[in-house]
Amino acid sequence: MTFLLYANFDKNKIGDQLGAADYSYFFLLRAFGAVLAELGEVIELTDVSSVDPLYRHCKTKGDSCVLLSFAPPHKTPLGLACPTVPVFAWEYPNIPEQIEEESWIDDPRHDWRVPLGIARQAICLSNHTAEAVRRSMGYHYPIAAIPSPLPQVSTALAADGDPLRGGGVTLRINAVVLDSQRIGLDPDGLVHPDTLDETPFDPTDLQLLPEPMQTVKPYAAPTPAIQHKHIPEGASAEEYLPPAPSGWELPPRFNVRIELRGVIYTSVLTPSAGRKNWEDLVTAFCWTFRDNEEATLLLKLTGKELPHNHLQLLMMLTKLAPFKCRVIAIYGYLSDQDYTALAEASTYYVNTSLCEGLCLPLVEFLNRGIPAIAPDNTAMADYIRDDIAFVLKSYPGMPTNWPHGDHQINRTSYCQLDWESLVNAFKESYAMVNNDPARYRRMASRAQESIQAYCGYNAVKRSLRRFFKLALPALDVGTDTPVFQLN
Repeated sequence: MTFLLYANFDKNKIGDQLGAADYSYFFLLRAFGAVLAELGEVIELTDVSSVDPLYRHCKTKGDSCVLLSFAPPHKTPLGLACPTVPVFAWEYPNIPEQIEEESWIDDPRHDWRVPLGIARQAICLSNHTAEAVRRSMGYHYPIAAIPSPLPQVSTALAADGDPLRGGGVTLRINAVVLDSQRIGLDPDGLVHPDTLDETPFDPTDLQLLPEPMQTVKPYAAPTPAIQHKHIPEGASAEEYLPPAPSGWELPPRFNVRIELRGVIYTSVLTPSAGRKNWEDLVTAFCWTFRDNEEATLLLKLTGKELPHNHLQLLMMLTKLAPFKCRVIAIYGYLSDQDYTALAEASTYYVNTSLCEGLCLPLVEFLNRGIPAIAPDNTAMADYIRDDIAFVLKSYPGMPTNWPHGDHQINRTSYCQLDWESLVNAFKESYAMVNNDPARYRRMASRAQESIQAYCGYNAVKRSLRRFFKLALPALDVGTDTPVFQLN
């Protein structure tokens, strides 16, 4: 059997496209490709024009052939002779059905019932998404919930099983890094000499404000931003140096050495995706550990608006200052090796999302034996339990709009996170590491076992084999497949 795999991104573009719409489908294709290679021949495509010639070639050999399109349904190639299966993630409780968004009017594919009906079968990543599809397509619509597969990997715990990693760990990566210990968080830095309406700022206005608390040691004035965008002067390309001092500008990218100690909380997210809810993550962490030097939050941030996200983060940290805990932001692309190093330095993975289609980073960290702090809503309900995570409270039914619409009309919903439960989870997880490390090790071991049973290669291979055994007889109808055309 031949599997043709297609996504809008490939390995030559992904480094520049992190955070763009649908960029995660590249990683989904790569993960599924490794398992599909054990079921047949895998051919990755960068151009759909080669699909039908390959399909006809397979037919002449008597070989079954199917195209797996790793993209949202409205971006799935249609009208091909080759049977096509959309493979997609979706976070919301209902799929797009209405063609009322201005940018959708001339493209009926945005009513997902159209492309899903033409494809006739589909694969999604969670039972949450499968239920959303069935509510629109009917409960007999053949859709399989198959999560992204993960290989068995070594645990991230230190050799002696110490969750504190022997009291400290050194992270060496090539990246753009902001370290809260290398910046001055001064509220005066937020004051602009002119107001937004260009009225001159009157220094006597400060008399209207209360006196600052004298019991709190003030932070130093902001450190001027480094202007160079390359390796710091005097350093070799191979040398790893501490994070550079930084201000309102993004720090430079170079080989960075980060000395970590205590309990390390890590989260990987795109801040511009509002559902990721990073404001709750940062504020709850800094509030919980404001007097604790042994807690660090590692943020791996991606997206097309990183300079703006950098300003957002500095604004949040400045308003939360002073605090003794540490916040480190790693911006942009990391190599596979550096990403692995990031995971192995972590004590916990934290997810504060309002909804998820899977959350591949969360699953990847759990697969490395790193317990989590996360809600059990939407797709995460398939695998988050209290034996592998501190489960956050969340409440469904908060109205929101389609993420790719343009009318900003509330047509769907997400979950509201309970901020207090996040604070409590930080407290309880920190106490467990320090007071009951044996329980931490059990949770870490159980996390890896649970994720392998959920989406390990063997589990996903069985699900894929079952899907294609049932799907191909119905799909492989050659040119009788309906041809999709725009109106």
